[in-house]
Amino acid sequence: MAEPTPRESLGAAAPQLGHAPRQGHWPHQLSHQPTLRVGDVMGALSHDFPSLTTSKVRFLDTQGLVVPQRTPAGYRLYSAADVERLRYVLRQQRDAYAPLSVIRERLELLDVGAAHEALSLAAVGFERSDVVSIEEAARLTGATADMMALLASEGIVEQSAPGRFDRSDVALLGACVHYLAAGADVRQLRALSRVAQREVEAAEVLSAPLKRQDDYRDATSSRHARLDAAADVFAAFVRRTEVTRP
Repeated sequence: MAEPTPRESLGAAAPQLGHAPRQGHWPHQLSHQPTLRVGDVMGALSHDFPSLTTSKVRFLDTQGLVVPQRTPAGYRLYSAADVERLRYVLRQQRDAYAPLSVIRERLELLDVGAAHEALSLAAVGFERSDVVSIEEAARLTGATADMMALLASEGIVEQSAPGRFDRSDVALLGACVHYLAAGADVRQLRALSRVAQREVEAAEVLSAPLKRQDDYRDATSSRHARLDAAADVFAAFVRRTEVTRP
């Protein structure tokens, strides 16, 4: 039987809950205030995971991978942190073919701060404007002022305005923090940045004929498809090397 939908709108005050929001669960930077219904969760995730169903979300609930709050009437309510946690689980299943037992172990490490995972671009924009301050970027990503200054001086991230980053650079900054924490250095980041820039340039060349025909919608679609495919190929190369190395 389908789960009933609570009558309260998202703009209304959250109903009284039986338990306080769980602040100890990753991602710690995002709101743990439970204001989202399962339909809102589906809306936030369905673009990246079109085959996702409410039954799958409830199954992940029962496995303890995400713990929504419940109203006295039994309705499930999720937070922005819960949505990002679900996105992480689904991405690990889809991209890394990880079983739930492995994902649970990784989440436990994230919960206690023994591992780091960059927030997704969607999460960085969740309940936020397109531009954030340096202080907010540091809070979201764990980057220090010195690290942000170094990455900016190397041209790896850019401020959209003095003291401001846009959402895409905040997501990149978080990924850089994760990469550096895993033992990489700025020289290796520069190499990856050059590879990415070459892919962007190749995508622009591919879409140029469509632009000349004033077909900007198809040009944008073509460029995005090429860049998405490049990201998938890079991830596949890394996964294959990880699996086949001695």
